[in-house]
This record gives sequence, structure tokens and C-alpha cells, in this order.
Amino acid sequence: MPSAYNQKDEYEHTKNRLVLTEKQFFIPGVRMFGHHRIHSAIKSLDWHYHENAFEFSMPSKGSFTFSTPEEDFPYSGGDVFISYPNEIHGTNKSPITVGDLYWFQLDANNTDHFLFLCPEAAQALIDSLNEISIHVVRTDLKQTLPLLQNAFRCGQSPETAQIGASYLLLFLHLLIVYAQELRPLISSDIQTALDFIRNHLAEELSLEQLAATAHLSCSQFKQKFKKQLGTAPRQYINRQKIEYSKTLLSEGKTITETAMLLNFSTSGYFSTVFKKYTRLTPGEYCRDLTVLHLPQPEHLPENCPP
Repeated sequence: MPSAYNQKDEYEHTKNRLVLTEKQFFIPGVRMFGHHRIHSAIKSLDWHYHENAFEFSMPSKGSFTFSTPEEDFPYSGGDVFISYPNEIHGTNKSPITVGDLYWFQLDANNTDHFLFLCPEAAQALIDSLNEISIHVVRTDLKQTLPLLQNAFRCGQSPETAQIGASYLLLFLHLLIVYAQELRPLISSDIQTALDFIRNHLAEELSLEQLAATAHLSCSQFKQKFKKQLGTAPRQYINRQKIEYSKTLLSEGKTITETAMLLNFSTSGYFSTVFKKYTRLTPGEYCRDLTVLHLPQPEHLPENCPP
């Protein structure tokens, strides 16, 4: 089990990030509510937990991966990642990628005045949330996103906090319903395209080619792909290429060889895309790999100085 810390978010208001705590957000039971617009990859989220609190994270744009010590959970627009009270989670050393993300924490330890509910109703809701048990729930983004947006907006004023709580309650009850339905995350035609992408990463993949693979028109394919994956096809392809490039670099391929193998027009363009998704240039990534594989002092030959 990795070491983890009890994360307590603090108020933050920047151009791309707004995090509200109980001092700025007036819906009882909500420890914090945040909105984050991510334009380029940011550092990974260390292992942590929230004492006696659920955390719900939902992208309105982009694809993310959160992890528990046992498993990684990719999710995208309309998906909700749930961490349960005291559960260790993070991004498993992976940078947080480009997108738009809402997240909030609910105190599961105190039913008094929880979301303006009586204690009995509050406990029933908390019990239902605990019964979900899975970590990623697929929802209809057009239905759930406005509820989060309105809850976030209304909860910032004492005068409209009860309205905000109503939006949040509806979001949570819909989440419970979606979890019970266990709807398939990806339709079969889009899954066919995803399989094709993963099997042909070294090729130049056109949207027309992928649409034909899915037996859709190009406009239908782009619309359906983004609705289900939360990101445009080209962004998804680039991310997959970058993930594969890490394997090639770790196997000893040069940056230029890797760029050419993955059909990037130039090594410079490859470096630009690589940094967008990892916060490192390919050269920096390779240097980090070298450091990780250096022999540690206890493994050095007897006559080698430490």
C-alpha cells in the first residue's frame, strides 16, 4: 500500500482554477467544490485520501485517468470518477492532461443539515452512494453537466445555496440511477475504431479512414466519438501515440526514430506534442529514464566508489 496523506483543499482563485471551501461555498455537507480548466498537462496528483468524504470528479471536456493502488481508471466527458471515504487515490505518477474538470467532496460523517436534508434522508442518500461501489459511472453529459454548473454557481451565495443543493441532489440521484443501469461505456462502432487506432498507431490515420471503419459518415463519427470519449479523435490519437512513444524511447529508440515510426512530420512537432501531454520534452523524459535505471549504491560493484 503506498503512503498517502489526508488532502485538505484550500481556497484558490486563478484564471484557470477555482477551488471553493466551506468558507466560500454555502451548501452544508460540501467540503469543497472546484472547477479546473487545463490547457496543457500539469503535474501528477500524489496518493492521498479524504477523511470521511466522497469525492466526485466529472470532465466536461477531455480524458483523464485516476487510480487506486490496485487499478487505473480512465474516464472522459460525462463519466464520473468516485473515490470513497478514506480511499487512497491519485494519478499514479501520470500528469493530469488537457481538459475541463468539475469535482466536489461530500462529508459522509455528519448527517446534520447535510444538503439541507433531515438526518434520515441524508443517511439514506449516503448509504445509496456507498452502494454504488464502482469507480467510474457513465452519465449523459447534457443532462448532468448543467446540474453541476448550476450547483457550483448557486452554492457561492447564501441566498441561493438551497437552490444549489437541489441541483446537487438531482445530480447525485441521477448518478445512482446511472450506476444501477450499468450502461455500456462505448458503442460497438466506436470501439471498433478505437481498436483500429491502437493496432495502427505507426500509420497516418485519417478521420475518413476511421469513420469508414466504424461505418459512419465523417461528421457522425466525430460527433459520436467526442460524445463518448469526451475528446476529439485527433487528440485521442495523439495521446495514444505519445503513450506508445514512451515504450519506444524506453526500448532505446532515438527521438528522431520514434517520431518517424509514429508518423509525426518532424521530430520537432513530435517534441511539441510530447510536452503538451507529459510536461516533459522527449529528451527530458529519456534523461529521467536514465536516472531511474542507474544502479543504486547497494548494487554497485565492490570496487566502485559510491
